[in-house]
Amino acid sequence: MKQKTRVPESSAIEKVGDRLNIIGTIHVDPKSASFAREMILKIRPEVVALELDEGRMAALQNPERATGRGGGGSFFAMMLLERFAGEMTGSPPGQEMLRAAETAKAIGARIEFIDLPIGKTVGSLRKLPLKEKVRLGVDSLISLALLPFGGFNMSKLTEDLEEQLRVFRIRYPELSRMLLDVREEHMVARLKDIVYFTTGPVVAVVGYGHMKSLARSLSTIRTEPSYSTNVTWSVPTG
Repeated sequence: MKQKTRVPESSAIEKVGDRLNIIGTIHVDPKSASFAREMILKIRPEVVALELDEGRMAALQNPERATGRGGGGSFFAMMLLERFAGEMTGSPPGQEMLRAAETAKAIGARIEFIDLPIGKTVGSLRKLPLKEKVRLGVDSLISLALLPFGGFNMSKLTEDLEEQLRVFRIRYPELSRMLLDVREEHMVARLKDIVYFTTGPVVAVVGYGHMKSLARSLSTIRTEPSYSTNVTWSVPTG
């Protein structure tokens, strides 16, 4: 059964079964980083699963070595928008992931990466239909132009999220399939494996837009480990 505890503004947590906790964050909100840390300290999980792959974690830890090469114009525009939004809010993208990883190490939890490798996602973006590439470029430029004047209201990002995602899917059908559906299928499979082969609590830190759909997909997950934690000894008496 799925239970949810709401947190003000830009973070939330979904509890799936008795061991899996999915934290939803806004990547560029400083409060999300603090919330992820607080929840990990409170739950003290055996595993902290991050919506990252090893390559993206390395880029977050060494941003001076990160480049936009190989991603094409659409990928560069998305990265530029994220970086700019991070500067406006004082929290570069991925800070909540770094904070979650630091906290996991502090309590001795294992860190697992559950997202598709960035190379696969970028390769898919190159195959976007021309119409969607043009829309993405225009929308990114408009967002960059308007952001300094309108500020960045984090609470608005999480209001009526289902409607926002519905509009996004209509405007970008192929991009939404690549960024949402394909990646979430991979994350669901990874989380199932993690839960099946552990016995303690698991915390997954993901973007707010993934939280509900991942919780729905995992709502029937068997949270008991796939192996027995009890050992029975047979001692001959004769």
